[in-house]
Amino acid sequence: MRRAIQRFQVSLKAFIVRDGRVLFLREADTGCWELPGGRIDVGEETLDHADVLARELREELGPSFRVALGRETVSWTRWQESDAAFTFILGRLCRYRDGDIVLSAEHSELLWADGAASRALAFPPRSGYAAALDQLWDLVT
Repeated sequence: MRRAIQRFQVSLKAFIVRDGRVLFLREADTGCWELPGGRIDVGEETLDHADVLARELREELGPSFRVALGRETVSWTRWQESDAAFTFILGRLCRYRDGDIVLSAEHSELLWADGAASRALAFPPRSGYAAALDQLWDLVT
């Protein structure tokens, strides 16, 4: 008997630390908070993940905002209601370098939050955001 194979989209997210706080973005369509970054596009499957994440950050935060990408990662999943599918997410610890943020139309608001404040944010339902953020915060200290 053949077993069903789960199909995922893959998303790369940046846990960007600046002065003990992390950057969160509010999704314009759902109102939920999330980390900056996004899905690996068709044709990017063989690209280095750092290059894909850098592209996503330019799209969402503007071309002058720069981060140093770390190697530490945490993974989790999120149910994407709009796609009726799960997204497998890799969150990567990053450090703010310089530049100003210019939000794309995908997001309505930004917030730099410390650990306590971030735990009070509304993240997407049916996702592992809360546990993943705890693991990412542990990497900072």
